Amino acid sequence: MKFKIFYKFLFLILFFTLFPLIWLGISLINKAQFGIKTPISELHINRVEGIKKSVTLKIDYYDKMVASIDEFFRTSGEWNERQKMLSSLFNSYDEISSLSLLNNDGDEIIKIVKSQKYESKNITKSLLDLSRKNGKAVSFENGRMVFVFFKKSYFIKIEIDENEFLKDIGAENIGEKSGLLIVNREGKVLFKISGYQKLSWEDIVKSEPIINYISNKADGTVEMSYAENDYLGAISNLSDINVSIISIQEVSDAYKYAMSIKKEAIAVLITFSLIVVFVSYFLSKGLSNPIIKFIEASKRIAQRDFSVSVKVSTKDELEDLAENFNLMVSELDKYSKMQIEKILMERQNTQAVMYSTEEGIIMVDLQNKIQLINRKAVSIIGAESENLEGKDIFESIKNEHVKDSVKTAINSDKKQYEFELEHKNYKRFYRVFINDIKMKDKEDTIGYLITFYDITYDKELEKIKEDFLHSITHDLRNPVSAIKGFAEFLLKEIAGPINQNQRNMVVSIDRAAFRLLQMVNNILDIAKMESGKMELNITKFNVYELVKKSVDLMAPLAQKKAIKFEIKGDSNVEINADANLIERLYINLIGNAIKFTPDNGTITVGFETHEGKFKSWVEDTGEGIPLEYIDKVFGKFEQVKGQKAGGTGLGLTISKHITEAHLGKIWAEYRPNMGAKFVFEFPINLSKDEFGKVISSK
Repeated sequence: MKFKIFYKFLFLILFFTLFPLIWLGISLINKAQFGIKTPISELHINRVEGIKKSVTLKIDYYDKMVASIDEFFRTSGEWNERQKMLSSLFNSYDEISSLSLLNNDGDEIIKIVKSQKYESKNITKSLLDLSRKNGKAVSFENGRMVFVFFKKSYFIKIEIDENEFLKDIGAENIGEKSGLLIVNREGKVLFKISGYQKLSWEDIVKSEPIINYISNKADGTVEMSYAENDYLGAISNLSDINVSIISIQEVSDAYKYAMSIKKEAIAVLITFSLIVVFVSYFLSKGLSNPIIKFIEASKRIAQRDFSVSVKVSTKDELEDLAENFNLMVSELDKYSKMQIEKILMERQNTQAVMYSTEEGIIMVDLQNKIQLINRKAVSIIGAESENLEGKDIFESIKNEHVKDSVKTAINSDKKQYEFELEHKNYKRFYRVFINDIKMKDKEDTIGYLITFYDITYDKELEKIKEDFLHSITHDLRNPVSAIKGFAEFLLKEIAGPINQNQRNMVVSIDRAAFRLLQMVNNILDIAKMESGKMELNITKFNVYELVKKSVDLMAPLAQKKAIKFEIKGDSNVEINADANLIERLYINLIGNAIKFTPDNGTITVGFETHEGKFKSWVEDTGEGIPLEYIDKVFGKFEQVKGQKAGGTGLGLTISKHITEAHLGKIWAEYRPNMGAKFVFEFPINLSKDEFGKVISSK
């Protein structure tokens, strides 16, 4: 699946503009929201610390006032003077609602009040005991604070009006949903300095985080959740009067301004994102459209349409590219017209040559499409029409035998194959060749040349030669046998005694007749093998014994040149084959090796079995076989030129037929300066089927 270039440009532009913009905006919003948390926390801390400082300052005033009263009472013994002094202090503090002097049992001795509404109940014994222990104690009741100070033998009680006490301690509001509270150690709200009326502060301050702060008398910031709402604030402990000052606020109320900034930032971010998308779209269009025009134009040029031109008005390098592109197309059009004329002329010349030859010629490309074909080839492949250019070669060949022959030639190592083609009243023989077609001075193959050669005349001539040779051979056999027979009679002196000179001449005649008879027999054997009339007698035999026998038979010839034999192989190996033919195969190869091995040389005969096949070799220490003769030496009457001549040149041909009759193969190995080596192999377990055909039994 292709990804269009427009979308690639759009993606890249958005990736490097929109995505960083969104990431930066979200990051700044989150950081701004997080950054405002610290100032808000500090605001609440300053709030409770300010209240704590104001309350502490007032308590210090009360401590000083009590110290003054105590000092005056110790120096003045007159009750009237004491009464005046208390009245003077009482009138100096607006928040004091009553001032009393109590004896050691807690009974009031002197009391000054502003009005009857400030009358209080008797002080509890626990409060008096706490005052004796700590020197000072405080209680909260009915909107008043009651301080009790212990001075050796008496108590001083001061009642403070809540409203007056809180009037000037700086308890300003923070937001709409916030509270400033004074609570005792049990979390009970003693004074609500300020607070959002719709929130249940009594329940909020009894939540676990706040109770932990109060019970541990700790100061710090508070973050908590209650009734599906989040709260933050600060708490400060006032140890002198065993209370805690709490400033708390709903998170949504605290971040109200931050959230409004966030909404505005998101709106700005969305606006700029839309602008970036809009600009990216048109910028991508501006970049991709010229490229698309170039692509469409190149497609038409590939189809040899040179009338195309590209118009681009971008006032940049793309416009310059379009002008150069149009100039290039114009030059290509001129060149194409020149080349077409040249190609047509060359094509006409090529066709004239192809149609004038007697061979069938087909030129195909790498996709097996026919580019050129002459009439002879059309006739051979059995096509119904001569107009085959551009068609598949194998679909065009109507004769299945010809089609199979072409495929066999393509897949063969030699790229050739011979086949017989039957016509109505006669037969023709053809040899098909497959050759690569390459451009001049280049190694790349651009197609194949299929050539059909008519070899009917060659086949007929070869048959005439073979028939003549076989006929002559049969005719020669009887007189040669007669010559050899009469030579033996003379050597046995049946016709009378002969002298030594006569005997030597007769021996030469007998040897020549023997060689001639051996040659005739070899020719007859080859004829029999080529016609498929050779019968194999498949038996099981010991290979080592057969090789030893063959070596012993050839030993007399080897002794004349002091040649040594080596046999390499397992003495227990047994195979199924024709023992007589295999012995003849070894004798041919060993005799050939003796002929080309120098004096004092060595001939090695080896054999082995591997993966169900029998493999054997005969190697010598002679001159070896030149590379160009590796395949030729198995042909009839073929001998290596330049080496010592000898024999008929039929031994290796017979060896090849024997090996192939055993469903095997034989070959010579190229070993420079190391002597010749002939190797053959065939299946171990050969047998015959019910029709007498040799088969391999696994």
